[in-house]
Amino acid sequence: MGRLVYLDNLRSFALLLGIIFHAAIVYASDIKYAIQDEDRSDVLSYFCYWIHSYRMPMFYMISGFFSAMVWEKKGRSFYLEARFKRVLIPTIFGLLFLAPIQYYLTERIKTPKLDLLSFLEYFFTKDHFQHSHIWFLVDLFCFSILYSLIPKSFFTTKLWNLIPKWISKYIVLVSFCFLVVFLFHTQISKGESYYGIFKLTFIFQFSFFLSGVFCFHWRSILLPKSHSFMKIMAVFVWGVLVYLVFKELEIEDPLWIYFQYVNGWVRASHVFLWVLAPFLWTSFLVSIFQSYGNQEGKLGTYLIEASLPIYLVHHPISLFFAYWVKDMEWGLWLKFIFHIFVVLAASFILYEFLIRKTKPLRFLFGLKSK
Repeated sequence: MGRLVYLDNLRSFALLLGIIFHAAIVYASDIKYAIQDEDRSDVLSYFCYWIHSYRMPMFYMISGFFSAMVWEKKGRSFYLEARFKRVLIPTIFGLLFLAPIQYYLTERIKTPKLDLLSFLEYFFTKDHFQHSHIWFLVDLFCFSILYSLIPKSFFTTKLWNLIPKWISKYIVLVSFCFLVVFLFHTQISKGESYYGIFKLTFIFQFSFFLSGVFCFHWRSILLPKSHSFMKIMAVFVWGVLVYLVFKELEIEDPLWIYFQYVNGWVRASHVFLWVLAPFLWTSFLVSIFQSYGNQEGKLGTYLIEASLPIYLVHHPISLFFAYWVKDMEWGLWLKFIFHIFVVLAASFILYEFLIRKTKPLRFLFGLKSK
């Protein structure tokens, strides 16, 4: 199997889309966020829920796929060494220097004269420490370690050959994710956490990581052999319908309410759509990127390397901008557009002129040595 440029590009797209998401969420209605503007938009609310419905599960599915590929090609030692260098180091750096910014700014809104050192002393304790946007790297590293402990024969056993190709395997993976998430949800709610790791979300994302591993060994979903226009449009339409229902359930049936206190059928439907939406949108975007984003080029290669450092630094910049602009009497859409422009420009400038060209920073942000 040669290099799958479209999956590299799609993984970068998933990360960089987070920049737009974190700008939009500041001005979106129906959503709670660290710092938000007084003016809110229902349009941006729909936009944020749409991104939220598939972005990170898709990212983890692709990560699981590439994990299986690297393990098969390079072996266990190479895989784990790469994960320590490319994931663990940026995770530690991000948790120590980037994550606290969100919570400091949030507390500054309540207590304008809050001292930074006093806040950090309070923040770095067992009861108050949180991960901010670094949570996805914490989870990814944990997934990598858990994956390394699973016998690889589990993913390659001949039992799976009894499942017919394509749609049947698609249904099996959706069912697998649904059953795992639903069963765990009967015991824990979405709001429960352990050292900053949200338990149900962790299980949810890990099920997609494992689905990506199966996609590699089964050569399905992320490796479509055909994508006719009618098929792509059918998946798109189903994706929109599922998303619209999912958004309403997210608001009316929040998953942090314990299973025992809700309508069981409604909750089961909610969890099912939570699982189904990422599969539909991943299938749609894989087809699009395989058709139009499968050629190597300077820009694509640049973004593949730059996406992680840019994503890591963009969030503090986005929060600083939100903190600065929230009380200004600009129009909502002017704030939003300017927000995206400032964050993108500042993040790319930091990457291009500082992170990319400084050896210690390349190491801290998980970049390969030149």
